[in-house]
Amino acid sequence: MYALDPAAAKAAESTGSRIAEKGKYKGKFTRAQHVVSEKGTFGIDFDFVAEGGQKARFAIYTQREDGTQVYGFKQLSAIMACLALRGLADPKETPAKVYDYDQQREVDVVVPQFTELLGKPVGLLFTMEEYRPGKWRPNLAGAFQASTELVASEILERKTQPLQLAKMVQALRDKTYRGAAGGSIDEGNRAAAAAGADPSDDIPF
Repeated sequence: MYALDPAAAKAAESTGSRIAEKGKYKGKFTRAQHVVSEKGTFGIDFDFVAEGGQKARFAIYTQREDGTQVYGFKQLSAIMACLALRGLADPKETPAKVYDYDQQREVDVVVPQFTELLGKPVGLLFTMEEYRPGKWRPNLAGAFQASTELVASEILERKTQPLQLAKMVQALRDKTYRGAAGGSIDEGNRAAAAAGADPSDDIPF
């Protein structure tokens, strides 16, 4: 009746913990909050919960105050392709649980969110980044469609066989503090993000 599932066995030990090792994770966004940096750059601050219960918080920044797109826009485009979203409406004031560093616990707040991104199955790749000596955090390294494991470029090119994801997972590398740099995304998703600028008639959703 039952057979051992090694991944499920490991996940039982991880429920409620933070994502702490590189790899691919399927889950959903529980928060996708519109944020603006001190320099006026727009971004989205995400909370992601994997199927095994592990959590990750990360942000991507998409465009400067003058409208100039920055690299995070390509990451967002890849995520949108994997969720079959052609666009995001203006953020809406929506309840969320946000970690309060002063109280050292999650609190209920209402924040501007991109609700189209919430609660839908999505696959993400993470590497671990040492942002201070001995302190590590997950770093977004790619996105894929949870149900098919197709990456954004394959979706936009109407491919049906997921050939890129395994290569992307093999290419994941953690970043030590000395070599820590900005967010990265696999070449397959770089191409996908660029493809997202094609005329809408070419988008298969």
